[in-house]
Amino acid sequence: MSATPPHLLLSTIDAQLARHSGYHLLAGYLPQAESVTAPRLDPPGGWPRLAAGAARRVAFTRWYLGGCAKLEWLAWRRLRRGFEGIVHFLWADRDLGFLDLLLNDRRHRLVATVHNCADQLPSVIRHPRRLRRAAAIILMSETQRAYFRAAGVADARIHFLPHGVDTDYFSPPPARDTSEFVALSVGGYRRNFTLLREVCAQLANTPRLRFEIVGPAAVAEKFHGLPNVRFFHGLDDTALLARYRGASCLLHLAEQATANNVVLEAIACGLPVVSERVGGIPEYLDSSCALLTAPGDGREVVSVLRRLGESSALQSELGTGARQRAGELAWPKIAARTLELYQSLA
Repeated sequence: MSATPPHLLLSTIDAQLARHSGYHLLAGYLPQAESVTAPRLDPPGGWPRLAAGAARRVAFTRWYLGGCAKLEWLAWRRLRRGFEGIVHFLWADRDLGFLDLLLNDRRHRLVATVHNCADQLPSVIRHPRRLRRAAAIILMSETQRAYFRAAGVADARIHFLPHGVDTDYFSPPPARDTSEFVALSVGGYRRNFTLLREVCAQLANTPRLRFEIVGPAAVAEKFHGLPNVRFFHGLDDTALLARYRGASCLLHLAEQATANNVVLEAIACGLPVVSERVGGIPEYLDSSCALLTAPGDGREVVSVLRRLGESSALQSELGTGARQRAGELAWPKIAARTLELYQSLA
C-alpha cells in the first residue's frame, strides 16, 4: 500500500457545538494530521465585517463567514511555508471560499467533505464546477452523489465515508430506569417539529410514556400545554449525555438528513431509534437498532412508539444492536478508512 501523504485538515468550529460532537473530531484520530481551525463567526463590526460580507457574496459557499476567511488565510500561510500533500476541507460546503483556486495540482490534492442534504446543495454551493478539480469528494450520504455527478465530478472521485462518533464518551449507562418509557428528541436543524407535536399530543394520555425534547428555545411554545413533554434548551455536554442515558429511545423526526450527530450519539449510548425513513438515515440505521417509518406518517410513528414502549425485550434487543452499530462507526474506524483514501491519492 502507498505511504500516507501529509494531510492538512481545515475546519471552522461552532462554539455552540458540544465538545464531543462534530466532524472536526476526525482530525484527532489521524495521528499525523496537521489541523487548522478558526471560530465559526463573523467579525463584530466595522470594515472587517463588511469585508466578510463582500467575500460571502462571491465565495464558493454561501455560508462563508469571516471565520472561514481566517481559516483559509491560516491555511494559505501553511502552504506558503512548503506544505505538500492532502488539503482536506472537513466542511467544504460551509468553509470553502477561495483556497481551491490557489492550490498547485502538482503539490496539493484537494479533498472536500460535504454535509448538506441534496435538496440544499444547489442553494448553498455557488460554483459547483470548481469541485471537478477535487481529488476526492467525501459524501455523508449516497443521496448526495447525483448532485456531484451532475456537476461533472468523475464518479471515481466521489466516495461515501460515513460520519463517526465518540463511543468512549457516548456510552450506555450501567442500567436503565424501566419504570417509564421516555422518548427523547434532540436538535433543531431540519427537524419536523409539527409532526413531533402531533405525535406527543396523540400519546398525551398514554400511561408511563413521556417525551423529553432538547431543542431551540424558539420552538418551546409549540409544546406548551402538553402534560407529557419536558423541554430542555442550552444543555452542556454532561447534561446532554445524561438525557441520552436516561431515555428509553431516540425519536428522530426530520424533514431531511445526511449524517446526524444526534442519531450517532444516541446509538452509541445504546438507545433504540424511531425515525422516519428519509435521506441518509437508512444508511446509518437498520433493523438491528431502529424502527423506521414512512416519512410524515404520524400514525405509524405513534404505533411504533406504543409497540416499543410495551416491549422491554424489543427495547433491549434494539439497544444492544444500537451499541454494536455505533461500534462500526466509531471514529478510529472512520479515521482508518479516511487514511486509506488519502493513500489512494498519494
